[in-house]
Amino acid sequence: MTLAGILALAIAVLWLGGGSIWLLKNRGYRLAQTHVFAMDLIGFPVEFAQRVFGRGGVPYALLMPNLLIFGFFTFLPMILNFYVSFTGGSSIVLFDRPWVGFDNYSGIFDCETILSPRTCANSGFNFWTALFNSLIFVAIQVPILCVVALATALVVNRDIRGRGFWRAMFFYPVMLSPVVIANIWNWVLHRKGVLNDTLGGTADAITGLAGMTGFDIFATVLMAIFLLITLERAVRSSADPSLAWTFVFAGLIWLVIGWANPLSLLGMASSFWLGLAVAAVLVWSVATVRPFARGVVLAAGVVAIALLLTIQFDSVFDFGGFRPVNWLVTPNTGWPMFWLVFVFCWSHMGFYMLILLAGLQAIPRDLYEAAKMDATRPARAFWRITLPLVMPTLIVVLVLSLIRGFQVFDEVWLLTGGGPGRETFMLVQNIYETAFIGQTPDYGAAAAGSVLMAIVIAVFTFLQLFLTRRQSEL
Repeated sequence: MTLAGILALAIAVLWLGGGSIWLLKNRGYRLAQTHVFAMDLIGFPVEFAQRVFGRGGVPYALLMPNLLIFGFFTFLPMILNFYVSFTGGSSIVLFDRPWVGFDNYSGIFDCETILSPRTCANSGFNFWTALFNSLIFVAIQVPILCVVALATALVVNRDIRGRGFWRAMFFYPVMLSPVVIANIWNWVLHRKGVLNDTLGGTADAITGLAGMTGFDIFATVLMAIFLLITLERAVRSSADPSLAWTFVFAGLIWLVIGWANPLSLLGMASSFWLGLAVAAVLVWSVATVRPFARGVVLAAGVVAIALLLTIQFDSVFDFGGFRPVNWLVTPNTGWPMFWLVFVFCWSHMGFYMLILLAGLQAIPRDLYEAAKMDATRPARAFWRITLPLVMPTLIVVLVLSLIRGFQVFDEVWLLTGGGPGRETFMLVQNIYETAFIGQTPDYGAAAAGSVLMAIVIAVFTFLQLFLTRRQSEL
């Protein structure tokens, strides 16, 4: 018999045998009360715990097995890891590792300035490079993930056709393993992958249309159609402009201004920030329900059409010369980090969407009905009712996504391996490579890096909780 079988048998004997003896000794049962005895025997552990620990101690007694398991597999490894960070050597046996004090930490901080990892020793270079890459990844990924998850939760919370199907589809990537997700996106993003084939086919189609109609005319008409459709959708109602369609329209305005580059008349090289500012003003005026919002949107549409006619599309896009792109390995382009953020958000968004959906469903419907009776606009209802009441749930999502963002490893390791160079080299990968890759694994330096990583996560988590809680109290 296995150890688990022996343990189960001992528990059964103690429960049935010991419980029967204890009940028969402390209570008198008649033959007709056999069913009462059986029910008392089932509840014997709780009753015995009440007798030993008192009524107030029963919850702690019932939680004790779980706390012991949690402490053994969580807190004890944390303590051991903290101890290992002060030891050296290559042995994995704890008591065979010599005490080196703060040498592992001093190696990480052995830099002229930590803001320039190239001035650090080898362990410091790897750690600070990984930390700065992780900070960039978290700063981009967490806001995008939270906004997309909230927007998706708002959509699937409405009474739309096929709501259950869409909820399942958005959650489906969460059930896939990181290995499957990485293989799917490697198939899409490698040089001969689906994305490059699609872009190449689209380039050929547009080149063919350009040969028949003239590329400038074709591209201008196509972009104008997109602008007019989004503009009509944004201002079609008699009430305030639609925030969602205004957001799409603002994105198109941003692209048009960037391509037309009106600031080139003033000798400036780019109109990127001008387009971003105009798009931000559009979204802000609609989101805050300004009285001039409709006029601003219409004026932006007129200006965009005028700028559209000044764009030389054939000089902006060269579809005829399209070449496949190594999306995950091309250095100094930003594409590897972009696709890591995209894949991470795609694969994890469904989990946070469900958390926010639960928060949205907990909001009383009476509030929305009262707001509707008062003729409250949907945008104002969102800012005044939905967002404040879902904020506690959103804080949970922010904290969980922040921690998970710092712990990213599987997707990075399988998609880019930390490359090209060190562009996507993250903290957990640094810890893993220090501990397990190479001829002489350095468990002490890896443990020191994990302790510093835990401190960084704790600082950002507490700062985020403090700021969001203070904001919610105002």
